[in-house]
Amino acid sequence: MDDWDANAALTNLTMEKALSDLGNPTDVARRLFEENLPLATMAICHLATRSDSEAIRFNAAKYVVERTMGPSEKQDKPEGRHVWDDIYDEVVEDLNAQAEGYANGM
Repeated sequence: MDDWDANAALTNLTMEKALSDLGNPTDVARRLFEENLPLATMAICHLATRSDSEAIRFNAAKYVVERTMGPSEKQDKPEGRHVWDDIYDEVVEDLNAQAEGYANGM
């Protein structure tokens, strides 16, 4: 794999801009991202399955899963409830039950 040469990439982009009307910088950036999306996606998936680093494999795999299925804490939760909301509700219920027990002479 060839090393990426920032100067050559900038030169190519400058020549491309001079040869055609590409629009504003945001349009150019969006087009470049869209054109490179398949390659970038393959690179992330490759890292998720073949990286030598366990941390990189985990982070890349987590990124792929969350981009595909959404963050795990929001899966199967109504209206975007966070997993912490359920834990908080359980703690409040337990505290209310204990307070009620003390009030009734437990």
